[in-house]
Amino acid sequence: MLTLLTFKPGLGVSSPSPFAVKADALLAMSGLPYEKEFGDVRKAPRGKFPVLGDGDTLVPDTAHIQAYLENQKGIDFDSHLTSQQLAVATAFRRLIEHHFYFINAHFRWTDHGSAIKETYFEDVPNLMRGFVFGMVRKSLFKSLHMQGLGRHSREELIEFGRQDVEAIAGQLGTSDYFLGDKPSSIDASLYGALHNLIDCELDGPIEQFCMTHQNLIDYCARFKAEILDLGETKQ
Repeated sequence: MLTLLTFKPGLGVSSPSPFAVKADALLAMSGLPYEKEFGDVRKAPRGKFPVLGDGDTLVPDTAHIQAYLENQKGIDFDSHLTSQQLAVATAFRRLIEHHFYFINAHFRWTDHGSAIKETYFEDVPNLMRGFVFGMVRKSLFKSLHMQGLGRHSREELIEFGRQDVEAIAGQLGTSDYFLGDKPSSIDASLYGALHNLIDCELDGPIEQFCMTHQNLIDYCARFKAEILDLGETKQ
């Protein structure tokens, strides 16, 4: 059976990592039996979760996990999409995972440091927890600065986040899923991001933007009920 090595639930969500939620969603969409295992991320390949385990094979990174499911397990998440829809999916995946993600990470680690420290690093001994949290936080902010978003003001980042939310909500419209009435791989990315905003216990400017769009709220509930919850009943 496939094993998803991932983070524990926390902060009101199935995983506080959008990418871990994405991997879980891809596996649920695949229809393949799998189980989740909460391990030590420091021992994971590349020092990151999620990781897909298949016997002795370990596959890190959600893009590689999707490719593995497609190439080794024969799953085709996007066979019903046109070439134009595939292009839209690629563009929005870049927006969600390489722009929207970093904006949300900035606010989460800036505004909710105490909650992050206690949730993300609960397995670290208390005497070391603050030190480890500080190191990871410093590394994240350095990455944000190098990526470019960390060079902007809070007000500018809020506006960028608002624009991303508007683009996502506008593209979704009244559709059940992002590109129509059937889910595709882009929905795994989108649900991972929105679940960590709409369903999260933490609050902030981007969460508030999401909550003004009923179609995004309904989308999260629909994806959970029709994909993740239904998938769990089949395990």
